[in-house]
Amino acid sequence: MIGTFIISWRESIEAALLVGILMVYLKKIGQEKSFIFIYMGVIFGIIASLLFGYLSTRLSFLFEGGREEIFSSVILLFAVVILTYMVIWMSDQAKHIKGKIHQKVDAVMEQKKLWALTFLAFTGVFREGIETVLFLWGIFIQNQGTSSLSLSLLSGISGIVLAVLMAWFFFRGFGHLVDMKKFFQITGGVLLFMSAGMLVASVGKLESAGFIPPLLTRIWDSSWLVDDRTLVGHLFSGLFGYRAKPTLMEILVYFIYFSSIIFWIRRQNLRRA
Repeated sequence: MIGTFIISWRESIEAALLVGILMVYLKKIGQEKSFIFIYMGVIFGIIASLLFGYLSTRLSFLFEGGREEIFSSVILLFAVVILTYMVIWMSDQAKHIKGKIHQKVDAVMEQKKLWALTFLAFTGVFREGIETVLFLWGIFIQNQGTSSLSLSLLSGISGIVLAVLMAWFFFRGFGHLVDMKKFFQITGGVLLFMSAGMLVASVGKLESAGFIPPLLTRIWDSSWLVDDRTLVGHLFSGLFGYRAKPTLMEILVYFIYFSSIIFWIRRQNLRRA
């Protein structure tokens, strides 16, 4: 439930900020009449995202039985790759997004192709929509049977509403109250932990399906402290990939994942320096 809220909140605020930047800049250059193209792009993006979610749900029914583990593993791995790339890309490119959007709007106005504003808004909303669907699929597969659909839906809607409110306050002149750089850093770190948990869950399913050799040696048993079958255990599992009885393979995957992330970030920092 918490994972659903964080994913919906983070992805929705990215889409809301992009749309907000477009509209604020159009207003700044006296093109408020072009807002209709932005509205159209947002509506089309939401519809396309919902359609993508529906089609992905229908696709899952083709992988019932023994193939269900394969489908689940592929979805989890895909979500991990996209989630990791998105967090790293946002941490590196966030400060350039506003300027790039302004350049695109200037080019649209110069060429008088206002329909391109619809495409800009559509691609921004649809991209975040696809990412949200993938990540929510990953959370659902990871915590299958441990959370109700109604609570997950309520958490997702709450995250979207909070994101829209934050974006509205930001563009109404209250942006100084929220350090967006710090916000993306903190939520990005949480998302990386969630991604690691999805990766561990994917490896576990591949082990169960016999696609990779199982390393089932239990490293420790911390169920006496936090049992992953309890509510707190499910929360830690969804947010940080916690396992009360982790196997050697799960520990190795967790270590390799974060070692790779740290190596990549340090390499990027050295390049910028």
